[in-house]
Amino acid sequence: MTNKENRYGWALIGVLCALILTTAVMAQGAAAGNPALMENMAKMPAGKYSIGAPDADYYAREESKPLHLVELSAYSIDKYEVTIRAYKKCVEAGVCAEPTSLSSQTRKNYYSDAYGAYPVVNVTWEDAKNYCEFVGKRLPTEAEWERAGMGIDGYRKFPWGDFLPRPYQANTSGVPGDTEIGSGYPSGASSSGVVDMMGNVAEWVSDWYDPGYYAVSEKKDPVGPADGTEKVVRGASFASNYAQEHLTNRGHLSPTESSPMIGFRCAMDTQAATPYDGLFVPTESPDQSYGFVQSGQREGIFILKNPGVDQTLECIAANGSILTVYEGPIERDYTFWIRVSTKTGCQGWTLASSVLNLQW
Repeated sequence: MTNKENRYGWALIGVLCALILTTAVMAQGAAAGNPALMENMAKMPAGKYSIGAPDADYYAREESKPLHLVELSAYSIDKYEVTIRAYKKCVEAGVCAEPTSLSSQTRKNYYSDAYGAYPVVNVTWEDAKNYCEFVGKRLPTEAEWERAGMGIDGYRKFPWGDFLPRPYQANTSGVPGDTEIGSGYPSGASSSGVVDMMGNVAEWVSDWYDPGYYAVSEKKDPVGPADGTEKVVRGASFASNYAQEHLTNRGHLSPTESSPMIGFRCAMDTQAATPYDGLFVPTESPDQSYGFVQSGQREGIFILKNPGVDQTLECIAANGSILTVYEGPIERDYTFWIRVSTKTGCQGWTLASSVLNLQW
């Protein structure tokens, strides 16, 4: 081989290496969060989160029980429900079908540019799935949807807390009686920054429906039953009454059907989701365990600076929130205490009897 041929050979190898490296970097960038794809998405850091409702919550449906712990990988979810304007692009590309009805509950020409910023409705589960894949995403799992609505700071009945919605927080209860622009209720967003998890339109998720699934759910990235006849629908709609508006409630519908009260949002895997400011992520050790706060007190449990009565109050952990247990139980003042930390960084001692320990 001549020197010239040798140089050409090395140049070709260099080009091939550059192409391989570029492809790898692009793939890594997409997995970590393509800026275009990540626009208007909320990042959800990996971790252990409570899903479902406690038995003591009499307003929650039985199919939403029990309260259980799941471990979720990092992902991101749309802050807003998919709009008519966005969905039309998928239809124009020949990937999605037009809605089964071009009207909404009260508007005859709903599927039009005049309502482009409103959530798309009357789409089947299959077309919701097709749209998410068309834009490089996927439908969220039921667990991912609920975690985005519940946030990280404990069990709650609604994305904003435990009190019934004010008119400015959610589009529910038949007032005004149809969909609204998705960004119109920012004060009703979850602590994760996701809007309309309760109200406006209910939403398709990826899972098959099984009323008993929460009792047998996988602990790591649950995806629902392997098969079924109906898909899960989460969140209340504009027509829901107070009894239907519980954040853990699980609806269901045939994947071939549609409704003027059902839309969807998308999610995507995120390799490097950034934790929220102030989120406390303790270092794992074999001595750690996890538990739920399960107290008879409505506000939750007190976490004190030291074990025993008459100690300095550090914070209050809400019922249903997840605690990391580091030490204990030890006996003080004729009661048993454990040293814990919350997901927001509060550390201290609390009554062992108020924490339901879980085995991992």
